[in-house]
Amino acid sequence: MTFVRWLPFYEPLAPSLRLIPDGYAELATPVGTVCAFLEVDLGHENLTVWREKARQYRELALTGEFERRFREMRFRVLVLVNSERRLKSIRKAVAAVTEKLFWFATLEATSGNLFAPVWLRPAGDQPQPLIENYP
Repeated sequence: MTFVRWLPFYEPLAPSLRLIPDGYAELATPVGTVCAFLEVDLGHENLTVWREKARQYRELALTGEFERRFREMRFRVLVLVNSERRLKSIRKAVAAVTEKLFWFATLEATSGNLFAPVWLRPAGDQPQPLIENYP
């Protein structure tokens, strides 16, 4: 696996979106390029804000704006939180908007290995590795 690029954001991704991710990374893996926006939750944003973020990320995917800007077809949104309780609340809020795009984990769970099977999707309780078939 190779780290390809990292981008921080200081302005919205597009004029039509108010979305300002914490960062964006691309990884070259044996299964292809994995593109991911990073959202680190510090507990300051209410669940209404998270539902709106989910809507805006969904719009970024569906309108083709992501593909135009990043020259890639798909992306993930990796959400890191500081507690299981917060993880559960945000997952529920996001799942009301979409069951795709988002991957959730606690900072503690990923501290040993970001690629370990500790990631949860908006729906379901089966932890998954960040990259399938990665040792």
